[in-house]
Amino acid sequence: MTPLFALLFDRLDERLALRSPSRKVANKVFPHHWSFLLGEVALFSLVVLVATGIFLTMFYRPSTQSTVYTGSLELYQGRAVPAAFESILRLSHDIPGGLLFRRIHRGASHLFIAASVLHMLRIVLTGAFRRPREINYQLGLGLLTFAFMAGFTGYSLPYDSLAGTGIRIAYSELLSFPFIGDRMAFWVFGGDFPTGDVIPRFFVFHVLLLPAIILGAVGLHLLLVGRQRHTQFPARGIDGHAMILGKPLWPAQFAESATLILWLGGLLTAAAVFIPWSDVSLLGPYVPGEVGNNAQPDWFLFWVDGALRIFPPFEVRLPGVVISGPFVAGILLPGAVFTGLALYPFLERRVYGLRGDWHVLQNPLDIPLRAGVALGTFSFVLLLSAAATNDILSRLTGIPIEDVLLFFRVTCLVVPPLLGLGIASYARRRLRARGRVVARDEREAVRSYVPEPHGPTAAPPPQQAAPASPVRPD
Repeated sequence: MTPLFALLFDRLDERLALRSPSRKVANKVFPHHWSFLLGEVALFSLVVLVATGIFLTMFYRPSTQSTVYTGSLELYQGRAVPAAFESILRLSHDIPGGLLFRRIHRGASHLFIAASVLHMLRIVLTGAFRRPREINYQLGLGLLTFAFMAGFTGYSLPYDSLAGTGIRIAYSELLSFPFIGDRMAFWVFGGDFPTGDVIPRFFVFHVLLLPAIILGAVGLHLLLVGRQRHTQFPARGIDGHAMILGKPLWPAQFAESATLILWLGGLLTAAAVFIPWSDVSLLGPYVPGEVGNNAQPDWFLFWVDGALRIFPPFEVRLPGVVISGPFVAGILLPGAVFTGLALYPFLERRVYGLRGDWHVLQNPLDIPLRAGVALGTFSFVLLLSAAATNDILSRLTGIPIEDVLLFFRVTCLVVPPLLGLGIASYARRRLRARGRVVARDEREAVRSYVPEPHGPTAAPPPQQAAPASPVRPD
C-alpha cells in the first residue's frame, strides 16, 4: 500500500471503522478450481454488457415509425425503414466505433448466458445447491430466467426480419394464456401486434427493468456467497466441512480475477474485430406479414423454439377456457423444466434423508438420483434444441420434414427417460461397488459415502486454510 493511500485509508478508518471488515473481506479464502471461474466469467461479461450498453443507448431510437435512411450504406440509401432499424444501420456504419461496440455487446451477451448456464450446470452436477445454499440456488435460477428475457428483448430491438418474427411468436404465446392472455398481451405490447408500442416497451425492459433486476439479484447472490462461504472439492488431508483450502481474496484472488477480466475484454474485442457477426443490413427490416424460412431465435432459446416446432397442434376446450398446443409447448413445458430444477434440492434431501449442512462437492455419479435427473433433463433440452433446426436438417439430408418432426417427437419422449434410468442404474452399481461403501441400501450408502479425495496429499500450511462452519452432515 502506498503512503498516500495508507494515509487516506487511515483517515477514513477513523471515521468509518473500515479496517476490521476490510481485513475480513481481504482474508476470505477462495478454493482453487477452474470450474469456479465460470461464475466470474458471467459476472465480468455482465460488466462489459453494462458498459457497452450505455454507449449503444445514446444512439438507438426505440421507435417503429417509418423514416428515410440517409447514411453511408448504399444498400439502404433513401429507403424508408423503421426508425429502430435505421438507428442500428447508422450506428453500425456512420458512428465511429459503433459497430465494434455492437459486436462486443452482442458477444458479451452470449458469453454471459453461456457462462451462466455452465455455472448452473456445475452447481447441479456437484451438489452445490444443498443446504445451506438452497436460497442462493433458487436466486441463480431466477437470474438465468431474467438473463434469457434480457437476451430476447435485446435480440428484438434492431427490429430486423428475425427480430420481428420472434416478437410475433412471443405475442402469440402471451395470447395463448387461458383467461388472461389478451390482457397480458395488451400490458406488454400495448395493443395488437404489430403495434407501435412494442419496441419502446422492449427498450424499457432491456435497458431499465431487466438490468435493474439482474444487477440487484447478482448483488444479493454475491452477498449470500460471501455470507455462506464457498463450497470446495474434496482433497486429501482436508476436512472440507471444517477447513477451506484455497487462496485469500487479496492479493491472490484479486490478481487472478483482474487478469481474467482483462483477457475476457481482449478476447471479446478480438472476436468483434475478426468475426463479422450481428450484421442487420443482410437481414433487412421487419415487414409485417413476411416471414423467412431461416427465422430462428438465439441459441439459448432453441429448446423453446424446438418444442413449438415438434409439438402437435391441438386444442382442449374446457368450460370457459381453451388449452392450446403453443401454450403447452411454449409456456408449460419450459415452466415445468425450471420448476423441476427449483424443486430438485428438496427432492434429493427427502429421498436420501439428508440432514445438516454440506460444504464438500461431489461427483454426480455418487448420487444416482442426481445423475439420472441431470442427464435426463439436459438431454431433453438438447434434443429440443436440435429440433429447432428441423428445416435445416431436412434440407441437408433430403429427408422430408414430416419424418424429421416424427423422429424428434419420438426421441424427445423416449431417449431422455432411458438415459436417465441408465445412468442412475450405473451410478447405483458403481456406488455399491466402492470398497468403502458396505451398505446395500442406496439411501444409507449416499448418507455415509465420503467423496473420493484428490489434489494435495498433505494438509496445507496454516495461512492457506481457513476455519469454516463446525456443522457437519449427520
